[in-house]
Amino acid sequence: NEAMLQRIQSVYLFLTSLTLGLMFAFPISSYYGDFHTFKLTLLKLENLVPGSESIFQAYFTLPILIMVCIIGLLAFFTIFKFKNRKRQLMIIKIDVLLNIILIVGIFFVYSKLILAKIVVSEEYNVGVFLPLLSLVFLVLAFRSVKKDEELVSASDRLR
Repeated sequence: NEAMLQRIQSVYLFLTSLTLGLMFAFPISSYYGDFHTFKLTLLKLENLVPGSESIFQAYFTLPILIMVCIIGLLAFFTIFKFKNRKRQLMIIKIDVLLNIILIVGIFFVYSKLILAKIVVSEEYNVGVFLPLLSLVFLVLAFRSVKKDEELVSASDRLR
């Protein structure tokens, strides 16, 4: 019975991890300037203009890489905490907060830093939407765990 309650949120948490794992495969965004063309991926900000040097440090993307790994691993780890729904809810809340920080970081911090250097245009790629999708999965997982917790406490009250 306990395991039956956990199935859907486990799927949502797994999809969160999977979605963030896909960020390794897809570029986040592209930036175009007069002398530079950059592609932002999870692993690097790549200058696509042959022969021109990068105007950003090699470890520029390290903060978003670390955040994606933490959020994805935390979501996966939370799947196995199904016996303690209160702890699961707390971990999912932390994951949601980290995911929001990641989204703000990508859309506002990284975007502004890069645009300040090259100042022409920006194009969002598939990778930019994956944290938004993972946030949806986290919220769905939270709602499912909360519903299960309410169901269990209601059945405890009836006893």
